[in-house]
Amino acid sequence: MAAYAALASLLNNIEQMMRHPTLSTSFDNIQIQFLEEKAALLLDFIETYNYVGGVSEEVQDLESLIASAAHTAEDMIESHIVNQLLPLSAHDREAAFSFSLYLQKKRAIEEKNEAAVGDVDQFHGESNLSNFDYLRQIIEDMDAIIHKASELKEKQRFREEHSTPPLTLSLTRTREETAVVGFGDELIQLLDELTGHRSNLHIISIVGMGGMGKTTLAKHIYANQLIVEHFHIRAWATISQQYDAKQILQQLVSSLGKSSDKNVDGLGEQLHKTLSGRRYLIILDDIWSVEAWDEVRCFFPDNGSGSRILLTTRLSDVANGCGSSCFSKNLLDGSESWELFCKKAFQNEDCPSELEEVGREIVRSCKGLALSIVVIGGSLLKSPRTVGYWKSVAKDIESSPNSKEKEESLDVLFSSYNHLPSYLKPCFLHIGVLKHINYEKLNISSIIQLWVAEGILKSNGGRVLEDIAEDYLKELMNRNLILVEKRSRNRKMKSCDMHDLLRDLCLKVAEHQGFFHVIPRGSVRGKERRLVYHNDTSRLARSIMNCRLLKVESHKHRLLRILDVYSNRSVEELLGCVNLRYLAFLNFHRALELPSSLSLVWNLHALIFDCNARVVAPIEIWKMRQLRHFRCYEIYLPQPDGQDEMFILENLHTLGNAVNLRLSEDVCNIIPNIKILHLRYDRLLQGWDDSLMECLCNLDRLRKLESLKLRGWWGHYKLNEVLTFPNSLNKLFLSGFNFDWEDLTMIGSLPLLQVLEVRGNWVMEGMRTWSPIDGQFQRLKFLKIYDCFLRCWNADSCHFPILEKLLLVDIYELEEIPWGIGEIPTLKLIHLHLCRNSATISALKIKEEQLQYQENDDDLQIQIHVSPFGLERFMAMVETEGLTLNNVQFNQFG
Repeated sequence: MAAYAALASLLNNIEQMMRHPTLSTSFDNIQIQFLEEKAALLLDFIETYNYVGGVSEEVQDLESLIASAAHTAEDMIESHIVNQLLPLSAHDREAAFSFSLYLQKKRAIEEKNEAAVGDVDQFHGESNLSNFDYLRQIIEDMDAIIHKASELKEKQRFREEHSTPPLTLSLTRTREETAVVGFGDELIQLLDELTGHRSNLHIISIVGMGGMGKTTLAKHIYANQLIVEHFHIRAWATISQQYDAKQILQQLVSSLGKSSDKNVDGLGEQLHKTLSGRRYLIILDDIWSVEAWDEVRCFFPDNGSGSRILLTTRLSDVANGCGSSCFSKNLLDGSESWELFCKKAFQNEDCPSELEEVGREIVRSCKGLALSIVVIGGSLLKSPRTVGYWKSVAKDIESSPNSKEKEESLDVLFSSYNHLPSYLKPCFLHIGVLKHINYEKLNISSIIQLWVAEGILKSNGGRVLEDIAEDYLKELMNRNLILVEKRSRNRKMKSCDMHDLLRDLCLKVAEHQGFFHVIPRGSVRGKERRLVYHNDTSRLARSIMNCRLLKVESHKHRLLRILDVYSNRSVEELLGCVNLRYLAFLNFHRALELPSSLSLVWNLHALIFDCNARVVAPIEIWKMRQLRHFRCYEIYLPQPDGQDEMFILENLHTLGNAVNLRLSEDVCNIIPNIKILHLRYDRLLQGWDDSLMECLCNLDRLRKLESLKLRGWWGHYKLNEVLTFPNSLNKLFLSGFNFDWEDLTMIGSLPLLQVLEVRGNWVMEGMRTWSPIDGQFQRLKFLKIYDCFLRCWNADSCHFPILEKLLLVDIYELEEIPWGIGEIPTLKLIHLHLCRNSATISALKIKEEQLQYQENDDDLQIQIHVSPFGLERFMAMVETEGLTLNNVQFNQFG
């Protein structure tokens, strides 16, 4: 894995470097071409020998040599790049020279190559020494490694009949639900306990080792219809080891639909007030300490109404310390294990007879651990269905050493890692490291950006690297190694999660193979390339994540590539790290004017400022041809100067949030491949010009734009006067413009539009009727109308044929939801927030109609938020109409 990541990174670096107009001329092209060819040959060897059901010790040793050679070559190249881009004083040049020697000698020592150590010592003091003298030696070393690889191929020829080519990517949709296997009696017992007649507050714990299905069982309980009907309120929070009382309360308050922007006391008071007088169910998942329970227990009132708190934990002492009734989650028995394995490995197909014997052997090796069965079954689902391959999996599992329960689980899970194709291994480990850094859900876009910046993705036929990364995520999801936690409104993956055991496995493997290192406080290392950082850093570090006490100095950290930092310090101090690819400032709360020297960071992919940063970019931003993602709270971009040389930023994927940007033809030509664009226009902010709106007619020049957000103050301009949209759009958010509802005709004609949000828009008096045109909005799945003037809506199922979710927020004038909306077969949700009572009643009637004619009454969910001032009148209308709030999520707002 380390060898694959090193070679992929080296090849990506060479490709990007050779495209640079200046750097490409500073190298010996013949030497670079030789290096590229050797690295490609070795990468092919890694891909071939990695995916044969595990690798031999000889291959592992050879991979270590390959990784070391690739790392050294990359160190030399990037050190030379620093020297080329930065003006060096005599002192700096001597320091750079010493650093070069340091790299060479250090690598030689690591490889235990005494002759090479002597060569470096001999070179010391020779002023004409070039990094490329040593690079030439690296090429010769790669030749020798290639020769060893050829010999190894001859020795292992007998294994070729068992080897299989790398997996082809499968983009089939994964079933995200977990099979209900082995839960029958347990589920019934817990349901009885939770819904029993005991009136006082009762605490119940599900106890068992990691991977036994505690969380899965809790999820089935939480969603069970009996539970939904029995309890007035349900809330869920995931605790994990690094608990924080505020985060726990925020999760609970947010799941109840309340604002969570308060301190601990404020959140606790809000939660207590919401729960008081109601029968509630609280689930605290994965609690590791009694202290975590003590932090929040006072906020759960005992109403005498039969409320329950359900905990899941791996530790019996924690369950007892919380004063709960303990329910032990047992391992699956033989038949349950086999049933679960078949559901995951074959889905709706029967197990082939020739695989049943070895399949049962694999299941027995899992020892009833649900997580192991799910992960291995999911892995085999996407693997060759041959007896030889399955026997290699069984052999790996059987040969795992036995130790404590957790180690046994990790050893079983290691088989799933070991059988990943080489291109997925570094990606999988990287997600595990990110999970270690952040116990919250993992953002998919951030994962993809980091993979691209790390250089661990292999280019494939000119495909966009972000698309390759998304395919890899889907494959890991299909193998049940990651779980999709949340999808965006157009059903794309938005966030994912990883089980703690898999995270532990990733950390163990990553540390062992030198892929990532978790640095405890006070420790100083020298050779790590990727660090989860707490205090000190390595001179050779390529990636520093979770950096809170910043001690990064450009002259010492010349090769730094990834920096994820919690700091308000100046960006200028870091721009000497010209090899940076990913620079993220988290918790950044100030205005900043970026210097023109930003353009020296020649390979910057992502520049991200979190929170309330307001960034003014220099004109040189239009010359940063490798830039892919630029995101901030407010970005002020200069207008390109036609007299200066500008590059086409063909890689730019994301730009948000640009303020008062003049979207001229020049700008559109510079960013032709932009996919996500957020624009804000406001006459009170810097750069406002009354003619800015007129340039928005150029939007249709961005023919690859998929997601567009336009917000701000639009003055007297009307929608159809200033806007044109590219047909590639699938997500559109509009806020703050004047329009007639009939102006939405041009939006409805967009052929790929799946998500539409309109908010805070003004219409002329008398123009408050919307009558969509037949044949439009054919792919729309999500429609949200927020704080708009809409009185009459004439629509039918044919106008929104595949609509899934309809959200109406603060629509005070709408008299009723069109009856035909309820006839849309794909409709899953109608959400109304502070809408007119008559409109809310019409939603209840639609639900009532469906209950009469459809067997499954869960097809359509109704969510209602009513103001307390109108609650009495609303309930009277419900009673008058003979309706019921059963099967409806009802909340009193405020």
